[in-house]
This record gives sequence, C-alpha cells and structure tokens, in this order.
Amino acid sequence: MSGLLFKLIIFLILFGIGWWFGRINESKHLRSLDEREAQLRHIRVLTHRFDTRPNNGQLVTASVVIAQDYFKWAWAQVHNFFGGRLHTYETLLDRARREATIRLKQHAAQHGATEILGLRLEVSEIGAERGMVEVLAYGTMIFAGTQAGAWPPQPNATLGAS
Repeated sequence: MSGLLFKLIIFLILFGIGWWFGRINESKHLRSLDEREAQLRHIRVLTHRFDTRPNNGQLVTASVVIAQDYFKWAWAQVHNFFGGRLHTYETLLDRARREATIRLKQHAAQHGATEILGLRLEVSEIGAERGMVEVLAYGTMIFAGTQAGAWPPQPNATLGAS
C-alpha cells in the first residue's frame, strides 16, 4: 500500500513540475508574440475580400504548427469529460493564429511590402488525440512602389514579335 502511495506522490510531483515548465514556456511565447507584433505594427493587415490597390501585389503565406503540452492536454481531457469551455485549447489556437500572422508579416517585410490584403487563416487539427494545430495564414502583400520582379510580371515586348 505504501508503494502505491509513494508512486502517486512521485507522479503528482512530476506532473506539477511538467505543468509549471509548460506555463513558463507558454508565458515566454506570449511575451515573444507581444514583442514581435509591436515590431511589425507598421505593416497593415486587412481582411476585406475584394479590396484592391493600384500598386503591385504578390501572394504571401506562412504557417505554424503548435502542440499543447502533455499536462495541459491531460487537464483538457478532464474538462472535456465534464463539459464546458476548454481554455487550454483557446489559448493554443490564439497563440497559433498570432504566430502565423507574425510570420506572414515578417515574410512580407522581408520583401518590402507595406500592407497585406485579404488575410485568411486556415486551421487544421493534427493528431486529434494530442491537441496539435496547424494554422496557415495567407494574403496579398502590397508593395509601396514598383518592385522589380513583383507580381504580376510585365509583358515582355520581344515576345510575340516575329
């Protein structure tokens, strides 16, 4: 009997340590998201479907896969059994959406874009039993001025000449 109690105590201690480290890592990620969002605030993002600009644009995509740590997954299973809101999955999805949008803005900034039009987010569940999600963000990055090599390509005057 005392062996079982000892194993239960060890399990609870290890579970608590894992939960604590998971919270620390999640807090670090949330702080990183806040900092990177502030750095990329100058790139405007619009979600309107049919917004256009006279400047050149090009498709831009970014994706992220984020997994719930095992300890939050176990806690979510307990909540799922009793019903109600699953806050652990809500924070997982929020972090994944924010990370994908930041990566999209970073990619656009590297190409000299000033805004992203028609932002769309696609969410896919990966590994239904473990709480992993992939978020794909895409839109049209718009360049402030004429960019060499920007989409759509300009017709070549020599094509079609005989």
